[in-house]
Amino acid sequence: MRFNNNPYKKYNLYEFATRVTRKNKDNVSNLPLTISAQYGLVDQVSFFNKTVASKDMSGYYLLKNGEFAYNKSYSNDYPWGAIKRLDLYNMGCLSTLYICFKSNDNIVNSNYLVHYFESPKWHKQVADIAGEGARNHGLLNIAVNDFFNTKHAVPTIENQIKIARFLDLIEERIQTQIKIIDTLSSQKKQIRNLLFKDIHKNANCCIQDYVIYEQPQKYIVHSTDYLSYGKDYTPVLTANQSFILGYTLEKDGIYEKGDCIIFDDFTNENKYVDFPFKVKSSALKILQTKEGLMLKFFYEYLQFLNFESTDHKRHYLSEVAVTDISVPNLKEQTFVCKIFTSFDNKLRNEKALLEKYRLQKQFLLNNLFI
Repeated sequence: MRFNNNPYKKYNLYEFATRVTRKNKDNVSNLPLTISAQYGLVDQVSFFNKTVASKDMSGYYLLKNGEFAYNKSYSNDYPWGAIKRLDLYNMGCLSTLYICFKSNDNIVNSNYLVHYFESPKWHKQVADIAGEGARNHGLLNIAVNDFFNTKHAVPTIENQIKIARFLDLIEERIQTQIKIIDTLSSQKKQIRNLLFKDIHKNANCCIQDYVIYEQPQKYIVHSTDYLSYGKDYTPVLTANQSFILGYTLEKDGIYEKGDCIIFDDFTNENKYVDFPFKVKSSALKILQTKEGLMLKFFYEYLQFLNFESTDHKRHYLSEVAVTDISVPNLKEQTFVCKIFTSFDNKLRNEKALLEKYRLQKQFLLNNLFI
């Protein structure tokens, strides 16, 4: 896939990028930066609610808006590290473990570079210079000179601008879709709080009166060498944000008793599950409701109660199970469940659309560059 047949020309990185080594003298900036997969270079404090930077950052690099930084830390999503441009702030500070540079706009359009470094097309060049024993304490062992000597195929400026604008449009649609999902999630939370605030006024029992739990030991997966999705594979679950850790071919110890809630006994995180599964840890409980309390209604009630965990201990039996709740009649429960099921269906459809846009972008990133 190309915009036209104009030839690509190969350049060493140093021909279109100049290393930035300016220091943050006199602590001109007090903004410590880190790399986020979704947002690029971001403020450590506001984004992660903590900072690992020194109080005195005069020895850090001072990066200015529009300049790039290469983080040699690798992960599953970024096996050869990540290169991001500073877009959100006028300037910020980075550890000297980063390789910083600015682009030469006469050869390479800066917006084009942003997308190019999101593609996998530069990975081979880095892999070639990394060599054996390249991964050390979470960092790729890559020399600065070797990095700037890597070769990259670059189209004409005209084509670069076209490619960048095209990918910008895709990214704008992705961000719009994220906002749609965030708005729906916020609306759902607001309605939940309104409904259950009124319901909760009439507490007439406690959770353990209507909810039974099962220990998960017989459903724990034997091997944590998880597989990617497969038609006949069983998902391995956790109650935290990641939810599906991976898949297994193990056929024994699969939970197949219908809908349930998995509840992490230490963090109080919980998930509604409506498919067969196995689990990784014994640190959770599997919840089901007795006659008179609909499981979906109870799940939304749990989200309203929003149990927080401050101590590393088991919470369910001592704190959660003895919490007072209100159990209205089944007609009222059904009405509440229909509202949230409608939200869930809408959110599921919007998230599926978001995934399609992301796959479309990834396809383009794989095919628009050489």
